[in-house]
Amino acid sequence: MADESINSYRCFGLRVFRVGRVAYTDGSFFMCKTFLLVLACLFATNPVYGQTKALEIFKSWDKNGDGILVISEIPEELRRLFARNDLNKDGKITVREHIIAMGRPAPIQRPQTAVEEIRIRQVWEQEPGGWARRVLIRKPVEINSKLPVVIFLHGNGGQADNAITQFRLLSDVIFVCPQGYRRSWNILDEASEAPDVKFITEIIDLLRSRVRDADMENVTLIGSSNGAGMIYRLLIEIDRKPFQKAACLVSSMVEKQYHDGAFWVSSEEGTNRYDQKKRPSRGPRVVYFHGTDDRIVPYYGGNRGNVAHVSAQETAFAFAKAFGYTGAKIPDREAEAIVPGVFKYDYPEAKLTHFKLQGEGHGIARYREFVDTAIRDLIFQ
Repeated sequence: MADESINSYRCFGLRVFRVGRVAYTDGSFFMCKTFLLVLACLFATNPVYGQTKALEIFKSWDKNGDGILVISEIPEELRRLFARNDLNKDGKITVREHIIAMGRPAPIQRPQTAVEEIRIRQVWEQEPGGWARRVLIRKPVEINSKLPVVIFLHGNGGQADNAITQFRLLSDVIFVCPQGYRRSWNILDEASEAPDVKFITEIIDLLRSRVRDADMENVTLIGSSNGAGMIYRLLIEIDRKPFQKAACLVSSMVEKQYHDGAFWVSSEEGTNRYDQKKRPSRGPRVVYFHGTDDRIVPYYGGNRGNVAHVSAQETAFAFAKAFGYTGAKIPDREAEAIVPGVFKYDYPEAKLTHFKLQGEGHGIARYREFVDTAIRDLIFQ
């Protein structure tokens, strides 16, 4: 024993004393492989390295690749810590819970927020007398510096009153939720025929002139489903884009917007004719998330009712080419595995990244922590 040193550190939230290759905790001991103990120590001193290693360990333990850990997948010597690390007590450990257990600090407390409402009046064929369109704005109660702006476009059938309560991880930004006319955005065959491109640009102009705490050099659009389709319209149709970043969730382009190797727009607002070719100007930084089992907007392309969609990967590649990428489309076999079930198709020259969510439907529920983190990184990078 004279040659053995005694070291102590924290592992999975417990004080661990190591003598040689034996680890003692809370008065008992268990055998643990030395490399796991060393990694736990590294997590506490180097968060970036720790997160990367935590994800590698998570992937090696997640044998069925479903993005969660159950107790049978945990090494036997660590199973007694399972209940402590299962933060929401649902019998599963997510990527987030795993990273926290491996020593990464828990998310910080988000500031208190307040919501205000503004109206923008528009006139179009459906509303010849004019319609005052609602826009909700959520801001921290106390603001000490200019904050990033995030505009969230809900899906078909959505409401701004519900949308404003989402993305609580973004309580430290100016979070804006416009209301789509008749709960939709005007892409193709929706209830709305409103001039929505103009509506979004008017919102941004209003924020620039009236919200003094808004950092208008850091504006991010987030669109879900029909809302993502609206972002595609903005990316195609606006030449001088008043936003710097965009995150598209669970929707590809409709074939009316892109076919025969070209982008198309309507020569007359509200008609949805898509009768005129348009080459998009270089775009902002874009991330796009889509599940392979989406039955509403098929990942691999196909019909949503009577509306045909381009595949997810073709959508990403089309915009990448428009934004400056000159190479070939990234094939499936060359996608980069990020965490279990998430594959990245990255076009850095075009500032565009597509994430394929294996097995996910028309949503991001199984991968919410990954998607939320990626979006937050996009906003604050």
